[in-house]
Amino acid sequence: MMELDFLACPLCGAAIEREGGSLFCRGEKKRHCFDLSASGYADLSGRRQGGGGDPKDAVADRTAWLDAGYYAPLADEICEILKKYLPAPSFVIAAGCGEGYYSERIAAYVDGACVFGADLSKQAVDRASKRRKARGGDNSFYSVASVFELPVRDGVADGMLSMFAPVSESEAKRTLKDGGIFLIGGAAPEHLLGLKRAVYGTVYLNDIRADLPTDMELLEKRRVRYDISVEGNRDIMRLFGMTPYRFRTSAEAFARLEALESLTTEVDVEFYVYRKN
Repeated sequence: MMELDFLACPLCGAAIEREGGSLFCRGEKKRHCFDLSASGYADLSGRRQGGGGDPKDAVADRTAWLDAGYYAPLADEICEILKKYLPAPSFVIAAGCGEGYYSERIAAYVDGACVFGADLSKQAVDRASKRRKARGGDNSFYSVASVFELPVRDGVADGMLSMFAPVSESEAKRTLKDGGIFLIGGAAPEHLLGLKRAVYGTVYLNDIRADLPTDMELLEKRRVRYDISVEGNRDIMRLFGMTPYRFRTSAEAFARLEALESLTTEVDVEFYVYRKN
């Protein structure tokens, strides 16, 4: 069973320990209690309150898409980068872990890695915990929590992953050890360009993200680009539902998408490796 000595109470900051089916903090004035769910996660969102993020149907669609293997090369790249830079054993935070696809790949394939995943979506964290149970692993743990207020003690992590998630440089610097690695993955200019061509009349390249760290050392930048063929409207709609485009698509464009039965599109992702000095 994974030790949870890296956790900090989201209400008072005290250390947390597991007792039976609950987590208790060691606060001097009050011991706050956080029950474990049936799948094994805890809600440590504190005052920020969980329940945001993707709803249950969106999480189910993203899980099915990822399990189909379309993004497996991205997961492989993440593991290779972490193997290159992290010691063994190591403790890794997956900030904005979603349904646990990438974090469980790390837990399974990076030797000696223990992984803590946090996401504000209870549905996603529940699915991540079920992934862990299905894998039979005891080296990962999940919590409902914000990437901007992680329930983790200062300076305990060897690495942090932010994959298609918001970046909090301040939390990375707070929770990483000196020399710790912050791996960020996100859309490069041509990511899903074929999907955009199929839906919109005018297509633009993706902008370079504006939330990259400014006070950490950039060690390496890698770009992973390949094409995928998506067959069947169900998977096409699942892919579209994973993107921010779903919030700003007209009814006419959506109708074009619903008529598609085959799609070829680019996967284009930029990885950045930063170090806390």
